[in-house]
Amino acid sequence: MQSTQFMFGIITWNPDPIIVEIAGFALRWYSLLFATGFILSFFLLRREFIKEGAPDDLLDKMLMYSVIGTILGARIGNCLFYDFAYFSEHPLEILLPVKFEPELHFTGFRGLASHGAMLGLLASYWLLSRRTSPSMWWFLDKAALVAALCLACIRMGNFMNGEIVGAPTDVSWAIIFPAVDMLPRHPVQLYGFVLYLSLFIFIFYYYKRHQSRLADGYLFGLFLVLLGTLRFGMEFLKRHYVFADESLLNMAQYLSLPMILAGFIIIVQQRSKPKENAFKPR
Repeated sequence: MQSTQFMFGIITWNPDPIIVEIAGFALRWYSLLFATGFILSFFLLRREFIKEGAPDDLLDKMLMYSVIGTILGARIGNCLFYDFAYFSEHPLEILLPVKFEPELHFTGFRGLASHGAMLGLLASYWLLSRRTSPSMWWFLDKAALVAALCLACIRMGNFMNGEIVGAPTDVSWAIIFPAVDMLPRHPVQLYGFVLYLSLFIFIFYYYKRHQSRLADGYLFGLFLVLLGTLRFGMEFLKRHYVFADESLLNMAQYLSLPMILAGFIIIVQQRSKPKENAFKPR
């Protein structure tokens, strides 16, 4: 069992990522927190769906499409954006939770990219909108209400895994992640948790205040701008991935720039369009 220690005011964070293991099945903190984000989002959105008079099964369909789109998009995005050289030679490992070399063994899906998840959700809601009455923008606005809450849960899962660490620092709240090295680093996972939770509260409050006059797609555009900006800024405190430490920007920042631009374009294009009344409010 790994442990967390306090040495000279600096936390050495090295918890066991597995909560419990029974008959070969391991329940991990990351998986639990990932699922928690979706469960909380489901109950929050259920109230909104009831208010708008949506069919009883529409939220179930949206949840199914969201989970599939998130996992597939995040997995494929991680493989393409962050480790293309490896997965271009091992394409089956993109969608299979195994490694074939040096010998076949189960690994689970390690590596999920939030930018890929965004693209996966776009594709999922486009497909869902073709099978139901609301538009893709309607679904994207509903997802924007709770997406930051899911991201906050995922960042806490990253913290429990001691992964996606920050750059070395001498601040008094630095944390050592022994799985990486013994350097005090920024706890960027906790920064992300606080910022994403704050973004969730702001988006939800903004929606409640302006719901009646928000054009479809506007909330999603606003979410993209704010999320992309936060992500771009936080990356300056992270250890670089894909690119060298001395590079000015990292991959996540390059991916955040088109997200911000797309958000502004959506806001401008959708703000003048009428609000959709897909259902009879209850």
